[in-house]
Amino acid sequence: MSLSSIVNKLVGSYVEYGRFAEQAHALSLSRNTFSLLLNAIGDEELKDAAEKAGRSASGFVAAVEGELTVSALRRFAGLLSAHANMFEFREPEDTGDHWVLLHELGSKWSLFLANYFCAIFAEAKILVRTETSDRTVTFRLERS
Repeated sequence: MSLSSIVNKLVGSYVEYGRFAEQAHALSLSRNTFSLLLNAIGDEELKDAAEKAGRSASGFVAAVEGELTVSALRRFAGLLSAHANMFEFREPEDTGDHWVLLHELGSKWSLFLANYFCAIFAEAKILVRTETSDRTVTFRLERS
């Protein structure tokens, strides 16, 4: 890979995500440390924390995107997937109403992600159905 390609990739990553992560005071943890912390939290406390974080993130999304829409939330999920390594984001259908978050952190992380994104969807007044497993969270957007 050429030096200019590396620089372009780094600058692009910073513009898309890094500058906003700095403003949000994001921090990096090893996957193992994060997993230990995650598994030390009770389910109800985890759900509450996820909902609070999701409501807070909705302000971040609105600031970055200008509004809370399905498209804005899709881009936000893509940014978290690409730059924060929180999960792998997939849209398996062309309709855009079915999203899947894939990860390797177990049922507690699925619980957190489901409640985090549901809080953001609620702030955006977007109705979703959620299904979780140990490695996936699926969101099906409800049509009005």
